[in-house]
Amino acid sequence: MKVYKIPFDVKHEEKIFGGYLSLRQVLYLALVILSAAIFFIKIQLCIRVFIFITLSSIFLAFAFIKIQETRFDIFFVNIIKYLFRKKKYQFER
Repeated sequence: MKVYKIPFDVKHEEKIFGGYLSLRQVLYLALVILSAAIFFIKIQLCIRVFIFITLSSIFLAFAFIKIQETRFDIFFVNIIKYLFRKKKYQFER
């Protein structure tokens, strides 16, 4: 029986939507659209616009930006983990 190697690329996500977007990217773009719901809250317009721009820029960064072959959402989680974990300091003479 012949054995064939199946090519499997673990560095790149599978592009499901139109050959351009992965499922993760589509979900973050849906969060950008859902963040527009902030405009239905009864607060001042400038505060609503500021919150919308902040949330949408974060979600767009999570969807499309890579830093040294690491997706930005994973990079952001790693930064948060580093900031909040207990650090061990050693004194050496």
